[in-house]
Amino acid sequence: MPDDREGLAAARGWAAENGHLAAPTDATYQGYRVGTWLENARAAARRAAVDEQRHAQGLAGGGGR
Repeated sequence: MPDDREGLAAARGWAAENGHLAAPTDATYQGYRVGTWLENARAAARRAAVDEQRHAQGLAGGGGR
């Protein structure tokens, strides 16, 4: 998986050019697949939120992975 710093830089560049960060999955910025990176980053954030909520409730497991 590419470096997160590279993905974040591409996301910032894409947002600067487009005025928002709602990039479609097939969006690219300077050859970097920023749309895919954003989709994966958002999915990871959702999984982390579920894991945190389960942990706070005292439930074991990692969000169904």
